[in-house]
Amino acid sequence: MSPTFSKLQAHFGSRSPSPTPRARPAQAQHLASASIAEFPALEVTRQICVLVSNLGSGALNVPGLQAVGQIGCQIVDTIQKMKDNEGACRSLLDRMRTLMDLIYRALPPQGASIQSHDIDADLKNDVRKLKESLETVHQILNELTDRKWAKKLLSPNGDAGKITECKDIIDREIEAFKSSIIRKIDELVPQKSPVPPKIFYGRDELVSELAELCSGNEQQSIAILGAGGLGKTSTALHVLHHVDVIKKYDKRTFFVACDGVTTVNALALRILQIIQAPAPANENPVDALHSALRVSWKTLLMLDNFESIWDAQRDHTAIRRLLETISSVATTSLMITMRAANPPPGVQWTWRSTLSTLSPEAARDVFLAVNPAFCRGSSSDDKILDEVLKELDCVPLAIHLFAQVSLGSSPDSSLKKWRKKRTQMLSLDQFTEDRLESVEVSISLSITSLDTTSHPGAIQLLGMLCLLPDGLLHWEERLELIEETFDTASSDLQRIRRFALAYTSGNKLGVLSPIRHFVLQHHPPDAEHVQCMYDIFWKLVDIYAMADYGPDRFKANEVLNPEVSNISNLIDHAVRYHTTARVVDIAIQMSWHLYLTYPSTILLEQVSKMVSSADPVLQARFWEISGEIAYARNRYTESTSSFSQARAHFLDTGNHSRAAHCSYMLGDILYMQSQYSAATAMLTQARDEFLALDDPAGLGRCLRGLGDVLYMQDKYLEASAMLTEARDKFLTVGEHLGATQCLRSLGDVLYMQSEYSEASIKLTEARRKFLALGEGLGAAQCLKTLGKILRAEQKYDEASEALKEGRAEFLKIGDRLGAAQCLQILGDISVTQKIFPDASAKLTEALDQFRDIGDRYGESLCLESLGNNFLAQGQRSEGVTWLVRARDLFLEIGSDGQAARCSETIECVGGSEGEGSGPRDDGLSSNAEQS
Repeated sequence: MSPTFSKLQAHFGSRSPSPTPRARPAQAQHLASASIAEFPALEVTRQICVLVSNLGSGALNVPGLQAVGQIGCQIVDTIQKMKDNEGACRSLLDRMRTLMDLIYRALPPQGASIQSHDIDADLKNDVRKLKESLETVHQILNELTDRKWAKKLLSPNGDAGKITECKDIIDREIEAFKSSIIRKIDELVPQKSPVPPKIFYGRDELVSELAELCSGNEQQSIAILGAGGLGKTSTALHVLHHVDVIKKYDKRTFFVACDGVTTVNALALRILQIIQAPAPANENPVDALHSALRVSWKTLLMLDNFESIWDAQRDHTAIRRLLETISSVATTSLMITMRAANPPPGVQWTWRSTLSTLSPEAARDVFLAVNPAFCRGSSSDDKILDEVLKELDCVPLAIHLFAQVSLGSSPDSSLKKWRKKRTQMLSLDQFTEDRLESVEVSISLSITSLDTTSHPGAIQLLGMLCLLPDGLLHWEERLELIEETFDTASSDLQRIRRFALAYTSGNKLGVLSPIRHFVLQHHPPDAEHVQCMYDIFWKLVDIYAMADYGPDRFKANEVLNPEVSNISNLIDHAVRYHTTARVVDIAIQMSWHLYLTYPSTILLEQVSKMVSSADPVLQARFWEISGEIAYARNRYTESTSSFSQARAHFLDTGNHSRAAHCSYMLGDILYMQSQYSAATAMLTQARDEFLALDDPAGLGRCLRGLGDVLYMQDKYLEASAMLTEARDKFLTVGEHLGATQCLRSLGDVLYMQSEYSEASIKLTEARRKFLALGEGLGAAQCLKTLGKILRAEQKYDEASEALKEGRAEFLKIGDRLGAAQCLQILGDISVTQKIFPDASAKLTEALDQFRDIGDRYGESLCLESLGNNFLAQGQRSEGVTWLVRARDLFLEIGSDGQAARCSETIECVGGSEGEGSGPRDDGLSSNAEQS
């Protein structure tokens, strides 16, 4: 549907609705609804005919056009009278609308003029033939309507044949208009260079660079390349209108649109017309252009969308000659914009480059210039905008259109609509054929150039690449893997890159987000090509995902971390289209990798619906890694459920070793929940299971867990002995990670015994070993305790730096508990330094985090610290209230030593409000040592 029709249809469709048809007979209702459906099309077509007639009789004064419009109105009126062959009549009306809209859009607007002596005989003759054809159609239709009802009843097929004859006549005129008349009218109207868009960000440096080249003394040949929608034309127009360029070329800068031009001679004639040089009589147009440029003063020619003419020619000899002809004139500089990765050969390009996408800052500026009210001063709205811009790959056209279509909509609803409709959303008009009004129209032009019929492998390879949101890394070696299955892969890639449908950046071969979504929607790769991509990435997962700590883990991180989004997308694709047990296995393996880097259940969630039908072994593995990740994210209730299910499945399948590990983890969770008696019982059960299996490493983990419980119960000598025994078990079997964890716990015990120097030595050594193993959590835990030691030594600035660094490390790996513990200790330091508002803010935030995590011990410490903060400010009543709450919670979780400490502090302030904050001079009770 044409833009003119859709706009007029919207106008007529806005009329008030007809009265309700409920009271009418059924037949009348049917006829009424039919007339309502047809009314806009009839009215719109008639209005276009009127517009054509008015322009034809106005200042344009093209003989015959006024009559063409008038006859068109008569044909529409006749069609409206016809009652038979409604389908054929509707089809005939569609053709009339197409023809009239072509004519209307070809004509310049009111106010433009064409002198009659400029109109050549060929154009007059073409318009005359068009008028005669429409008269023939009108005559045929009149004959049909004039025939008597009885004759029409006897020969309905004859009517259909006549209408078909009319359609054929109009079809011929449509083709004639496209191929000849539209060009002749276009040549009569002086072309003006479009103005550069005002909304233009992120390209200022590039425009300045190109303007400096163009305004210099040297002749320039500039090629601005890249995919559709990157802003090639906008950039070139800003160069064309740059003050320095205007100063040099005066009025000799010319914009030439190559759209719709299919021959070299036609392009040469268009350039001659635009630079207002005389059209050649008998001379070749390219030679005439050369002559015109050679006698002209300095000229800058911009050929926009040059791919239109380049792709239209299979033999590029003639078009290369045109470029060479222009470049051979020393006073003429050339600039082209082109959807391509490389410009045409044959010209010595002085500057050539593929436009990049916008920076996030520039993309944001573009969006808010179009839709300034999108972010309503809310940080969540800002976050959504950043997310949208990232998903659009900061492509200018996509940003413009998203900003336009989201006007008046909330950020949340706009984001949901994007994720549902993708590129279908990025259009100002669902019927538009304008590449600047629709991302899909823009992309489809490039896909058409790809010629998928003759080169089916190219669109398949493009579809494969579109499965990878982060692009094909190490693309040259992986292209060789693809070529083992599809031997045309290299030539297919050359074709894809030729039309700028993919780009390379270092070792990455990528596809811009709007193109990816469009291709996957309209040209998805077939099963064989998808499987090839699965095979490449599943093999990476098999090799690296389960690597243990140490050098293998570093290599695994190097290989898999950049591929997480790609693998996630492939898993999601496989779940939807190629469901197999292998997909669940891949999700489980990759989730182990994520557990050791950035714990996340996103891949497990993708395959969760497939688990119930999987075999018991796979189910056990699924629930085990689910439990590990939930534990790492301090979601202890969820973790308990997962490990319980995993343990049951492991026992059912006879895997007693993994079942024992689940028992150990269930005990460790109880320890983290400060349920020390229950934790001791479960860890003892797990120890016995490992003893029965003769598993020293498993036994060592249980002993370490029991040592940690003793530590929390203030039984430091027993804890030290248990941890030393556990460390020996680990060292016996070469389990360096377990041994290092014991070393860290021994450092914690020494800290609690105020053996700060020896504790620092052990913790520093443990941190070094953790870092060597690539175990970020243990390294951060060591740093936290080292910070606590510095605080105990009253080195508050150094302690704060260590704790801030430790908190950052915890946050980086997603450990909320460690981060909250660091924040609580930083709050204690602020109390000591009498920075009371800062202390209150930190401790309150840490309290909320502990409660959200479910860590009751951390919650108790925060309550105690907040009480101390009030006491340090002389607010006895408030301080005692918080300390009583802390004491009661310590007693509830079995931390009797900490509870006694709170009671002692309460007694110390039992006299008067002004007696201070307890027995310590620094304003803290001794929870500073335990926290």
